[in-house]
Amino acid sequence: MAVLSRCPHCGRDTIGRLARLAARAKAPVVCPACGGRSRTGITPLSLLLQFALILVCGTLLRAAGRLGNRWTLLGVLALFAGGFLYIAYRTPLVRLERYALQRNLAVAAVVALALGCAGWWWFSGSPAG
Repeated sequence: MAVLSRCPHCGRDTIGRLARLAARAKAPVVCPACGGRSRTGITPLSLLLQFALILVCGTLLRAAGRLGNRWTLLGVLALFAGGFLYIAYRTPLVRLERYALQRNLAVAAVVALALGCAGWWWFSGSPAG
């Protein structure tokens, strides 16, 4: 029996693993039970785990490159691929926004806040002298 993922709309385990991994905002997965559309949600924890995985594998890749052993390089690449797939499988499904304008407004608000903070930091520096 195939392992199924939980639908964020109806709460039933009805979505297959491959469909879940391929679910994006432009190509959402549709629940066969309720018809709800959802995509893979990237959470801050999954982003942090991916960043840590890149740092660890980058450090190991540099050490493996200095050793010059081909099997060590392949092992590090396999560790990276396995970790990436593990994080991708653990990332939950989220409901797809009904209106793309909501997402665009949220992105614009975050960008405006970041630019405002960056401008404040840049212009509030102490003068040299």
